[in-house]
Amino acid sequence: MNKYLNKFKEMLNRVFKSDDTKFVVLTGIKVSSISLLINFIIYTCLFEVMRLNYVFFRSQGFPDFQDDQVFFNYITSEALENLPVLFLFHIFLFFIGTYVGWLILRPFRMIGDYCEEIIENPEAIYMVDEFSTYKLLTRFSEFFFEFLRDSREKKQLPTNTVPPQFSKIHQPVTDRVFMLHFGLLLVIVAISSSVFIIENGSAVFHSMIELASKTLTSSKDANRFLNAQDFVMDDLISLTIFLITTLYLALGMHLYGKVSGAAFGIFSTMRSFMKGDHFSRVHLVGYAHIRDNTRKLNKYLDFAQNNFEKRKPKG
Repeated sequence: MNKYLNKFKEMLNRVFKSDDTKFVVLTGIKVSSISLLINFIIYTCLFEVMRLNYVFFRSQGFPDFQDDQVFFNYITSEALENLPVLFLFHIFLFFIGTYVGWLILRPFRMIGDYCEEIIENPEAIYMVDEFSTYKLLTRFSEFFFEFLRDSREKKQLPTNTVPPQFSKIHQPVTDRVFMLHFGLLLVIVAISSSVFIIENGSAVFHSMIELASKTLTSSKDANRFLNAQDFVMDDLISLTIFLITTLYLALGMHLYGKVSGAAFGIFSTMRSFMKGDHFSRVHLVGYAHIRDNTRKLNKYLDFAQNNFEKRKPKG
């Protein structure tokens, strides 16, 4: 037993060894936790409705509702049968979330990997995917690395003219392409979660109505009371959609804030370096999940500053 526990601890240590891996795993947890939280809220509401109905029927003297254990066992059997599916669904959401985290960090990792390779291999090529996110960073980094490649070949590190479309940017900008790609992923997750929660909640609710209807066949008033409760499920569906939309939107803004400032910081450093400030380096506070890649970029900038000949001003 201790052997397996030690292996499990070693596996966890490997997973949480680096800050970027922690970020990816925590993103997966955040994505799946929202759905789990809403499931808990909806099931809690349904349970309270069941308790109120049970208390009402007992207060009206219906003898078939005197055994609360039979009543609640029947109602909860549907939910218990769905537990394996509930577990597997949230495991699936976790892996979707880790993929989202991986996509968010991918452009930074590509910059870091290229900077690490180019020092030893001058022929290394900086590749950017056609559908890469952070267009400002990826477009400018292509231009910047090409500038350094030319400087290395010419043995000069001149003060370059930054294109006008980049020189006027002084704060993080909203990346619409990133928001579109990222938003579509979260929309798919949100829709999947909504359908799953509503289907499971409806199954439990209708089990309660079915049991009460079968038990109280002799009471028209009781059946009328049960049939009038359709609004409860409608309200729960509305609550589910509202919570899913609000929480996943908040999560999207939270995750975007985790990288947008870092993308602008890297862009600003590259731009300053091209303008002639060859001591400019990336110094980010609060972005531990990107720090490893920015260190690789800073190391490449050190290499460029120390090994490329600077063009001396005339006169």
